[in-house]
Amino acid sequence: MDIIHYVILIVGGFFGGFINVLIGGGGLIILPVYMGVGLPASIANGTNRVNLLIQNCIALYKFSKKGKMNWRMGVIIGIPTAIGTIIGALLATNINDELLHILLLVIIIFSFFYILFNMDIKKKCQVATETVPPRKINWLTLLLFLAAGFYAGFISVGVGMLWYALFNWRVKIGFVKILAIKVLLAMIVAIIALTIFTIAGKVNFVDGLVLGIGSGTGAWISSMLSMKLSKRFIRNLMLVILTIAGLYMLLFKILNLF
Repeated sequence: MDIIHYVILIVGGFFGGFINVLIGGGGLIILPVYMGVGLPASIANGTNRVNLLIQNCIALYKFSKKGKMNWRMGVIIGIPTAIGTIIGALLATNINDELLHILLLVIIIFSFFYILFNMDIKKKCQVATETVPPRKINWLTLLLFLAAGFYAGFISVGVGMLWYALFNWRVKIGFVKILAIKVLLAMIVAIIALTIFTIAGKVNFVDGLVLGIGSGTGAWISSMLSMKLSKRFIRNLMLVILTIAGLYMLLFKILNLF
C-alpha cells in the first residue's frame, strides 16, 4: 500500500509540476492527489508548498541559465507579492477543511470554463509583446500583484493563470519572460508560505518531498519545452486535467456526505 501511495504522489507531482511551470494551475492536480492519499485539505494546502519550492527552484535555474530572467522586474513585483503571501498564508492556517474543500472545487470549475472560453494565453502574450511596448510598473500594478500574492499564500491553486492575466493586462513582456518571472514569484510564495504553514504544523514533509521528486522532474521538462508545445496541446491538456480533478473532488465530496 505504501508503494502505491508514493507512486501516486510521484506521478501526480510530475503532471502538476509540468503544468505549473508551463501555464500555472498545477495545484489543481496536486491538491486532489494529496487528498486522495489521505491528507486533510488544510495539510494538503500546506504540504503543496514543499513541491512548489522544489519545482520552482529547478525551473528558475533553467530560465536563469538561458538568460530569460528579468531580475529587476521580478524583484519589483516580488515585494508586493511577498507581502500579500504573508497575509494570505496566515489566514489559510486558520480555515477549516470543509470550507477549503468546497473552495477548491469552485476554483476547479471556474478554471475549466475560463480556459474553455478564454484560452490562448501563449498567443495573447506573444501578440502583446510584438504590438505594444512594455508598460511601466505603476502603483495599480503593484496593488494587483499584492492581491494575487494574497491568493497565492492562501491557496495558490491556479495563481499562475492569474499572474498571466495580470502580466498581459498590466506589463506586456512576452510569454517566455512571463514564464521566468512567474517562476520567481512562485518561489517567493513557496518560501514564505511553507515557513508559515510549517510553524502552524500543517505540512507533511515526507509526502511533500516524495511528490516533489515528480514535480521537479515535470518542471525541468516543462521549462525546456515551454516554446515548443502548441497552444492547442496546452489548452486540451488543461481541460482534461481539470475535468478529472473536478470529477474526483465532486465524488470525494459526495462520498464524504454519507
